[in-house]
Amino acid sequence: MTAVRPHLSRIALPALMAALLAAAVPASAERLLDEASIQIKGEARRYYRLHDTGAPPGSPAIVLVSGSGCNDYSGRFAKYFKNYPSTLNLYFLEKPHIAKGDSGEPGSCSEAYNRADTLDRRVADTLEFIAQEPSLQAAKERSLAILGFSEGGQVAPMVAARSRKIGWLAVIGAGGMKQADGFLAFADRGVAPYADFTRKRLEAEFAAIAAEPDSLSKEFFGHPYSYWSSHLFHDPLAEYAQLDIPMVVAMGEQDDAEPVESGRLLKTYFAQRPARDFQFVEYRNAGHSLKAGDKSNIEDFIAALAQWFKGERKAYAR
Repeated sequence: MTAVRPHLSRIALPALMAALLAAAVPASAERLLDEASIQIKGEARRYYRLHDTGAPPGSPAIVLVSGSGCNDYSGRFAKYFKNYPSTLNLYFLEKPHIAKGDSGEPGSCSEAYNRADTLDRRVADTLEFIAQEPSLQAAKERSLAILGFSEGGQVAPMVAARSRKIGWLAVIGAGGMKQADGFLAFADRGVAPYADFTRKRLEAEFAAIAAEPDSLSKEFFGHPYSYWSSHLFHDPLAEYAQLDIPMVVAMGEQDDAEPVESGRLLKTYFAQRPARDFQFVEYRNAGHSLKAGDKSNIEDFIAALAQWFKGERKAYAR
């Protein structure tokens, strides 16, 4: 199938954000955010390209995969790259059935969104995006990086395991543990809201989800069973075990959405396989977004990707 080059429309970045981004861009370049439309599974989808002009490529193109929820993410992700010191070329595909300005508040997601909101669908959509977007389609083998935030950190290794174009994997706020096991770990540690459920009650809920995996009417923690059945029982370690590309995973020690044990599981697994290029970066006293007190570490982690892409393991020396 021949891809049709989409029309890109330029989005004006807010003045303060533009100034912050400009400080990180090489002197001869300008950082721009473009919006375009692409057909994924027969549906028109928005996607965005955050990129620098006027300078030669200094890093691989990055495919960004966002976290959970039906909020419009297009106005949020650029700020995380404000310290990125190299030439940036990043692509982000918005999830289906999200309108501009959608808040993602509890109960606001449409039925169409909920029907499409499964792990397998997110993986398939990302793979199709890479295969159809003209610049990504033209990318050579092992020339793209994929970066997953939170739930996107479950999607990213699955895409990397299925696409020969992916040459680097970076994940923030996700690890190698099944989500169901992570919830049980939180309950055992007394972390809210999981601690409000006994282990027995959680296991009963998991069994109910497994019994009705396609239900859109029954919910758990704000998502329908159809969502949870695709996420809770997936084993990320199976994807990581297939990968022989550079990998870096970052988590906060005090993460209350994904237990840090999930990242430590990967650290232990790869410590037994020293030939694999894997690093685990644990931020002391930090939460799910890597923020520790007033210190926001996510921008520094992303900035260090520029050196990590060049093979410099010391980029994440701590």
